[in-house]
Amino acid sequence: MRIFKTLTDGQHYARIWPRHAVVAAMTETRVIPAVAFAAKWMPALAVINLAVQWQWQGEQLLPQALVTSLFLLSMPFQGWFWLGRRANSQLTPRLHQWYKDLAHKLGVQAERKPTYMHLAKILRKALHELPPEEH
Repeated sequence: MRIFKTLTDGQHYARIWPRHAVVAAMTETRVIPAVAFAAKWMPALAVINLAVQWQWQGEQLLPQALVTSLFLLSMPFQGWFWLGRRANSQLTPRLHQWYKDLAHKLGVQAERKPTYMHLAKILRKALHELPPEEH
């Protein structure tokens, strides 16, 4: 059950992470679109992979074709799992300070040990409510 929670946390984290220039240098800004791309296209690629390998190589290599297709299908889950782990990990000291500064500017009670999920939530709120020079 813990894996399922991590996957759902990753999906939630991907949905709430802001798409803004303020966070353009962070890893999530590159990972989230890649995971979304994989979730959209990997099922079709897995089916095409299986069909092409089966047609060209016959049934003797069907196990390898299945394993390759299963790997392709697992790619979005790997991304969501990574995002879920990241969302539930504590912030680095520099990001923790940024989180506290944003919480203070918004007049919100800061978490004692904030995670990346907390940062994503407060960033969305700050980008919506604060003027650009205060992000």
